[in-house]
Amino acid sequence: MHFSIPDLQQFRDDNGITYTGYNVYIDGFFHCTARYKQLLSLHEQLQAQYPHFKLPQFPPKKLFLTNSQLEERRTLLEKYIQLIGQNPVFANSGILITFLFSAQQETHSVRVHVVDIEVSLMNGYRIPLSVSSTDSSSTVLDIACNYVNLSKDLTKYFSLYLFNWSCAKDRQPCIKKLEEYESPYISQKYVRPEDKIVLRKSYWDPCYDLDLMIDRVSLDLLYLQLIEELDLGWMVADQGTREILSDHEAKKQKREYIEMARTLRHYGSVPAGEAITEAINVGDGNGSIRVRVSLASKELTLTSLDTRHEQRYKVTRMRCWRITTLHTMERQQTNGHDSLMDEPSKNFELSFEYLISKDNLVWVTLRTEHAIFISVCLQSIVEELMRQKNGEGPKSPRCKRASLTYLRRDGSTHLITPSSSSDTLSSANGDSSGSSRELFSVQKLTEKFASVAFKTGRDCVENNAFEAIGDEEL
Repeated sequence: MHFSIPDLQQFRDDNGITYTGYNVYIDGFFHCTARYKQLLSLHEQLQAQYPHFKLPQFPPKKLFLTNSQLEERRTLLEKYIQLIGQNPVFANSGILITFLFSAQQETHSVRVHVVDIEVSLMNGYRIPLSVSSTDSSSTVLDIACNYVNLSKDLTKYFSLYLFNWSCAKDRQPCIKKLEEYESPYISQKYVRPEDKIVLRKSYWDPCYDLDLMIDRVSLDLLYLQLIEELDLGWMVADQGTREILSDHEAKKQKREYIEMARTLRHYGSVPAGEAITEAINVGDGNGSIRVRVSLASKELTLTSLDTRHEQRYKVTRMRCWRITTLHTMERQQTNGHDSLMDEPSKNFELSFEYLISKDNLVWVTLRTEHAIFISVCLQSIVEELMRQKNGEGPKSPRCKRASLTYLRRDGSTHLITPSSSSDTLSSANGDSSGSSRELFSVQKLTEKFASVAFKTGRDCVENNAFEAIGDEEL
């Protein structure tokens, strides 16, 4: 999980007391607002649950903070939560998942009640569902899969996503996987109202297609997804191939359609928008150029927008990668023209260290506003590769909840157990979240999405799949 705390808000409760809430983003999207004492409570419960693990240092308590001290605390809290998210033990902890789920509900003041939502298939067909407002992603996934009569054994091959068709047509990042720490209803209604909740395959490696093609329902779901991805231009097919695919579609020859689609260039790829990089990274000579970025099974592809030259980078050859935020400087002029590398909209960099040949590592840098999205995709690909290395299949989206004493913003507590209600707002005193209101709009103390810090020392996300490389692959 990529955490950031780019800004904060000031609140005033009914007693006239003001307090600070820190806006927590996960994988580039707003998730919740939490007070310092709520994050401290999370830290203490993680510490109690994992006494033999060393947690990151939590920012010290201070009273009557100035603006500069609030900024310092924000930075330290961000560093803390990022380190938690990078540790697989803590990141997959039921305590963290339960805390994040509860904090999202409290932030948006959503009580438990039955709601009507729609889950779309990739052809736009809408599935009407009645669910609880605080049902987890895996619960809603089960309900949707049951609605379409998908076998329970095949549910692990699918996930729910927030999907933006407008961005998809422009080949911009358009999907966000709904994780177990969030409610699909809350995330769609309050965070991404312009998006649709869709059901689509959740794996990268096309080898898993074969498991879906032996079942009628899963074959239909895969077939519908491939038709849409071809229409969106995510896969490349010449005119002759398109005519054959159209013939298969007209005759409802779904298996034949899938088998031919699997041979297409960029099959299974996900668009990641445009970036600016050095021309040498796509074999185009010198200078900076614009490229289109996409990710597929085991690789990241850069395509020059000018020459259409294409360069594929194997994920297993990436030793590590990192994200940095570039602070705005004076724009440099080159012969009266702005340099591409100085564009203010490209103020994020994703860099990965790549093994060109044996013992020859080089850094490849992409300047792109979609750096976090690319990083999330890379991490997902690596996790799948490691599961395959360990003889495991696709990952189930389920993560066990844990008992947690959730500290609300008003200081009251609510005990949550795996079998209890997930309603963090229920109390004899009514809606505790409603007792606080925003004092003024978001107070930005730094640029949005402050620099994403990674592991101490190397400042990179280490790629565990890199170790699996053999000399024969070089």
